[in-house]
Amino acid sequence: MPRENLIIALPSKGRMGDGADSLFGRAGLHIYKPNSRQYTATIPNLPLAEVVYQRPRDIVSRVAEGQADIGVTGLDNVSEYGADSAEIMVIDRLGFGKCKLLLGVPESWIDVTSIADLVDLSRRNKERGAQLRIATKYSNLVNGFMRQHGISHFVLVHAEGAMEAAPRMGYADLIADLSETGTTLRENHLRPIDGGTIIASEAVLIGSRRTMRGAEAKLETLREMLELIEAHRRARQYVSLRANISGESVADVQGRILANPALSGTKGPGVVAVASPPGTTTRWFETNLLVKSHLIHRTMQHLRALGGTDIIVTRPNYVFDEKSETFDRFERLLRSGERQEF
Repeated sequence: MPRENLIIALPSKGRMGDGADSLFGRAGLHIYKPNSRQYTATIPNLPLAEVVYQRPRDIVSRVAEGQADIGVTGLDNVSEYGADSAEIMVIDRLGFGKCKLLLGVPESWIDVTSIADLVDLSRRNKERGAQLRIATKYSNLVNGFMRQHGISHFVLVHAEGAMEAAPRMGYADLIADLSETGTTLRENHLRPIDGGTIIASEAVLIGSRRTMRGAEAKLETLREMLELIEAHRRARQYVSLRANISGESVADVQGRILANPALSGTKGPGVVAVASPPGTTTRWFETNLLVKSHLIHRTMQHLRALGGTDIIVTRPNYVFDEKSETFDRFERLLRSGERQEF
């Protein structure tokens, strides 16, 4: 009998793991793991979901093989280890774990500053019977990139950790590795070259076409998860402004606010009459506007100019749209058989 729980594969450690846990937590999907050595967890607010922790590169194969329904990993891993799988869908970029897979050459190579210079160096090496040796763990991506730029006379040296030392130790001429800030390259007397970025990567959400097609219970759990994450991410762009404004009627206050459309909220102002105490002659109305965060001060000034007072600014935890764009994208991918490229 097919399992109904949604299996979510998350990175087991490192910045990618911290970023995934933080993303879920901020969206109200706190992950409960009894102890740090445990590689399974639950999400109390998603009772039909289970979390399994894996290495980022292994998450690609777990999703491709249907052992996990969805997963969070780097786009570099998907491109390197899952490029040939029709079962993997890239659902969304998640906005953290950003880095670049790039070529790093020794600082002493003063004549090699661009990919065109590297092409020339490869040709000269070929004439003297030598090959460029590139240390990397991304064999597929590097091989494709080099050949795309007309470099065919090279050899890949597989390396996992501390490959920045490879040129100095003599077992490679240059490296192809992930870099977030370039600091590690510089500290090891290496530097990137113009046009040498192989792929710009970040955390992505991937899904298994094999296990999700027709799995209604899983789809509903996934819909809830994506709705919450998407609405929370959207909410970070907005603030809600509430103010009391004196006026003659709801229509009067609405009209004065709408006189400046750019500062009237995403869908216009909500205006309701305020029940004033007995004996009060001034009529007050409360307005509520949802505005982009960078418009806080300008909108406040607009309301103040209209006689607004008691202006309160709050940040929403969630802003739901009429539908979930992320889940809609997922359903289209599921139906079409496409992979989705970003």
